[in-house]
Amino acid sequence: MIEILPIFTNSPLRNFSYLVYSNRTGEAYCIDPFDAKQILNQSKRLGVKIKGILNTHEHGDHTQGNLELKEETKAIVYGHKNAKDKIPGLDQILKEGDIVFSVEEELLTVWDTPGHTFSHLSFVRKNQKTILGIFSGDTLFNAGVGNCFRGGDPQVLYETISSRFESLPDSCLLYPGHDYWENNLKFSEHIDPKNEFRNSYKSSLKPFQISEMDAEKIINPFFRRNTNSVKDRLTELKETYTDDRSVFLTLRKLRDHW
Repeated sequence: MIEILPIFTNSPLRNFSYLVYSNRTGEAYCIDPFDAKQILNQSKRLGVKIKGILNTHEHGDHTQGNLELKEETKAIVYGHKNAKDKIPGLDQILKEGDIVFSVEEELLTVWDTPGHTFSHLSFVRKNQKTILGIFSGDTLFNAGVGNCFRGGDPQVLYETISSRFESLPDSCLLYPGHDYWENNLKFSEHIDPKNEFRNSYKSSLKPFQISEMDAEKIINPFFRRNTNSVKDRLTELKETYTDDRSVFLTLRKLRDHW
C-alpha cells in the first residue's frame, strides 16, 4: 500500500510537498520539494529512504529543494522533457503513462497536464479498480485552477481540466501544490453566490484539508461553468460568453485580476 504524507511549508506561497512512501519496502518519493530540511526530517521520522524526487513542473517554488535533497539522499530527480534545462538536478525525463512507483497492487503513474506551463506533469495514485488520488501541482487547486502567467495558456488549461480532471472519480483525493483554500473560496463566493453546498462545506473545513473530487465538483467554480449561479453572475458583471470554453476563460480572466 502507498502512504501519503503532505508537508506544508508556512511560507507566503503556502507550499505543499508530499512524501509518497511504503512502510513495507521503506522506499519514498518526494513530490515538489520546497524545504529540503523539513522533508528530510519527516523521512527520518517515518524511517524511509527517498529514492526519487518528482517535479510537477519547473517553477522554483516546486523545485527549490531539489539540489539539497538530492545531495543528502542521492535520489534521482525526475521531470518533464520540456523542463530539462530548467529543473535543478534533473536526471531523468518522465512522459505520459510512465510508472514511477509501485507497491503491491497500487502504483504512481504520470499524466502530462499542460496549461499552467507546457512542462507540467501530474502524478496519479491508482490501483486496478480506480484512481485513488492525484498530485496536481499547479493545474488544479482546491476550489480553483492554476494561472497561466509564467509559460502557460488558458486555452490549453481548459482542455486539460475538461478532458482529464473532470473525469476523475468522485472518491479521488486531490493533492494540490499549494493551500489556496481561503482566497479561492472567497472568489467562489464572489462568482458563484448561490452555491449553498459551498457555504456548508466551508463551515466544516479543517486546516490544510485534503478534499475529494465529489466536493470539488460542487465547490469549484471552474467545474460549475454550466450552473445558473455562475452564468447569472457573469451576466451581472457584464461579461460575455458563448460556450463552455468561453465561460472557463472568462472565469480565469476574472480570477487573474480579482
